[in-house]
Amino acid sequence: MPRSRGEVGHALRGAVVLTALLVWGCATPPESDPWEKMNRKTHAFNEGLDHYVLIPVATAWDFVFPEFVQTGIRNIFDHVNRPVIMVHNLLQGEPRRAHVDLVRFVANTIFGLGGLVDVASMDGVPEEDEDWDQTLAVWGVDSGPYLVLPFFGPSTPRGTVGLAADSSSGGYSYLMPWWGSFITTGTQLLNTRAIYLEEVEQSRRDAFDYYIFVRDAYLQNRANEIANGDVEEDVDEDDLYFFDDEEFDEFEEEEPGDSEASFHDSSADQETPI
Repeated sequence: MPRSRGEVGHALRGAVVLTALLVWGCATPPESDPWEKMNRKTHAFNEGLDHYVLIPVATAWDFVFPEFVQTGIRNIFDHVNRPVIMVHNLLQGEPRRAHVDLVRFVANTIFGLGGLVDVASMDGVPEEDEDWDQTLAVWGVDSGPYLVLPFFGPSTPRGTVGLAADSSSGGYSYLMPWWGSFITTGTQLLNTRAIYLEEVEQSRRDAFDYYIFVRDAYLQNRANEIANGDVEEDVDEDDLYFFDDEEFDEFEEEEPGDSEASFHDSSADQETPI
């Protein structure tokens, strides 16, 4: 019995979808993710931990502490770690960036109530983050395949070594007993999770495969940070995974004295927010 055009169209569309699913299911993982099967299991574990533990606690944290308090906590952690970031820039052969870190640290110490208020960013001083993973990359150490760590999330073998080194070289690790680092790390984790509650949930809703979304976002962002924004690949400016570093280039074009003078001007013209 002959089929109608509608039935034929539905059959063709079904065949195309089935073929695509078979091809996708039989495809081998990309070279950057040969451990995808294991990584997906760890990712699922972390997602469960986030759903049942982190989200409820971070939601309560977000309810108790207003936005300006969360921002202040984040600023304090960044300020305490700024000297370490400056050292990393020196180890990477970036003295100009180390100078920017020094300007940022001094400005926030003097005019930002010891780092509680990020007046440096208000004045246009760029903010970048450096760690042992980036320093090892500059020294030529290969990252290895993509690796999802329990509790810690996206990483690589090099990033795992860097994470261990970062935990023992933090700006506050020498000022407290070993168990104090668990409190500070937990506080920083909860505060960061509370700040990005809505953004993470939106990403989960929008992503076709959240594992791939997180993997590509991590690898792309790491490559950008290691290259200090100077990535050879052509990247869409609207790419949500990518973070531009043009502000740093604009700051480098300024005269060395301009930043310090502007700090005095801004502090004299307006009150420092708390």
